[in-house]
Amino acid sequence: MNIRSALLFGVCVTALLLASTSNTQELVEEAISAQAASQQASAEVQDRIDRLDDETRGMLNEYRQTLSQVSELDAYNLQLERLVATQNVELADYERQFQEIETTKRQILPMIIRMLDVLEEFVEIDMPFLPQERNLRIQELRKLMQRPDILTSEKYRRVTEAYQIELDYGHTIESYEGEIRVDGDARTVAFLRYGRLGLYYMSLDGLTIGHWDQSQDQWVELDAEYRQSLDRAMRIARKQLPPDLTRLPVPAPENRT
Repeated sequence: MNIRSALLFGVCVTALLLASTSNTQELVEEAISAQAASQQASAEVQDRIDRLDDETRGMLNEYRQTLSQVSELDAYNLQLERLVATQNVELADYERQFQEIETTKRQILPMIIRMLDVLEEFVEIDMPFLPQERNLRIQELRKLMQRPDILTSEKYRRVTEAYQIELDYGHTIESYEGEIRVDGDARTVAFLRYGRLGLYYMSLDGLTIGHWDQSQDQWVELDAEYRQSLDRAMRIARKQLPPDLTRLPVPAPENRT
């Protein structure tokens, strides 16, 4: 091999070496670029995996909360069903009681009205003391019976209260002024009611005295001998004198049923 051939061979080898080095560098750069792209893709995939894991965990927690709420709702609904069942039983019992009350009310109201009728009849045949006051009380009770806004219990209470007032008259004494009619003439006099045993009067000038005669249903004059006793009894009733015995005529008991 001559020198020219040797030089040509060396040049060829050098060219091959340079070409080989250039190709290797390109391959290395491509490998690095591919690795970087792979790492970027792996990071993106991992990021997606992480996001999916978070979403899955969130959905799992939400699912568990939903199951807990469903369980609580089932327990609440069961409690409501029991409450409704209990209320239905109570409602049926209230309805039964209401029907009984309505029936009782229909029975009680006529009884109350009859009680008022009896009270009015009793006042008519009783001694004629406080006639305006007692008749006015009965008239007010008659009006009360016609009012639908007043409870039956209140109507019954008011009638029994009137009965109690009439009952109390039999255990008390009182003196008051009022009018009587004697022989068609109206007179203002002082009255003495001694329970229901006797009803007496005295003219304001003190000259005339008398008492109510149940057997005759009229006023009858008394002898003057009772004037002092009647005056004293009136003073006792007005609390102007201490209680003491007085001598007054008392009519015999009479059955006026």
